[in-house]
Amino acid sequence: MGIVYRPGENPERGAPAPAGLALGDSWFWHAEQTLLQALVEHPRVAPEHAAIRLLGFNGARLNQYIGDGPYAGVIHMDLAPNAHFTEFYLGGFANDALEHRLALRDDCTSAPDPAACFSPTRLDLMLYHISEGLNGIIRAIRWAYRKTHWQQPIFLNGYDYPVPDGRGFVDSHGGWITTVMDDANVDPDPAFRTQVMKHMIDAVNDEVLAEFHSPLERVFHVDSRGVLATAAPQYMEDWENEGYPTREGFAKILERAWFPMLAPFGIVNPACLTGR
Repeated sequence: MGIVYRPGENPERGAPAPAGLALGDSWFWHAEQTLLQALVEHPRVAPEHAAIRLLGFNGARLNQYIGDGPYAGVIHMDLAPNAHFTEFYLGGFANDALEHRLALRDDCTSAPDPAACFSPTRLDLMLYHISEGLNGIIRAIRWAYRKTHWQQPIFLNGYDYPVPDGRGFVDSHGGWITTVMDDANVDPDPAFRTQVMKHMIDAVNDEVLAEFHSPLERVFHVDSRGVLATAAPQYMEDWENEGYPTREGFAKILERAWFPMLAPFGIVNPACLTGR
């Protein structure tokens, strides 16, 4: 049984020390059903990698963890060389997307297609802020561990295409994606809105995360797009709400997208590569 140590939690006597350090939001954080929890509890995870230290703050954007950002000190404190983390997991662009209101235009009423809903200026700024934040965090990790004998792998979470059906964590009409889209008068057709999110997720993955992908530098873009269903009614089995997978959905994401990246480092058994 693995464990994710949240802020303020520390290993008890005899408990495993965290091997990985994770920083992110959304898929890393909400309740006990998270991507990280699914990883540490998976039967194929190596026992010595089944504990992770989780950092993060509710609503924090990536660039708040770097430079003079309000949470930069947290990163530096947990990157003390005596921590001996062997791998790093970075997520977090969901908060940036919310802060930028998905980079949508103020009024999408007349948008003829999903791509036309976006403000090019806002989208470019959102992508820049995500890139800036990730770059700073990666540099902080590399600087802290510059005197170690090997480069620890860093894995970047790419998410999947959500279905904006209005379902939130508390009720069926509380989803933040739907709220933002409603405010921008996005066409309410579910297929149209799903394509809007696909456009945004593709932009982040293709223009930001893919640019960081460098196996030689041991930075890996985990591209999990298209793993989960988006068509009704099958998507209800994969998505707990409009932006968050079910337990089974997380298992699919791990086995099909993450495990091929993790296996070469002994984090999971290579047998996982066969998937479900």
